[in-house]
Amino acid sequence: MSRQLDDLEPTLARHGYRLKDMTEQFDARAAEIRAMFCKQLEPKRTAEIRERMLAAGLPI
Repeated sequence: MSRQLDDLEPTLARHGYRLKDMTEQFDARAAEIRAMFCKQLEPKRTAEIRERMLAAGLPI
């Protein structure tokens, strides 16, 4: 089994959210979302995207 099985990106993929879908829905670039998954995005921008994801009902 993969160690990253329970990380955010695989969890969202299992629920049908692809990177392209998330960039369109949450008004973010693909690089920003990838950086957020790797915990390398600035905290303010992470909070903005995370807030939008929670409002949409994503399982994060």
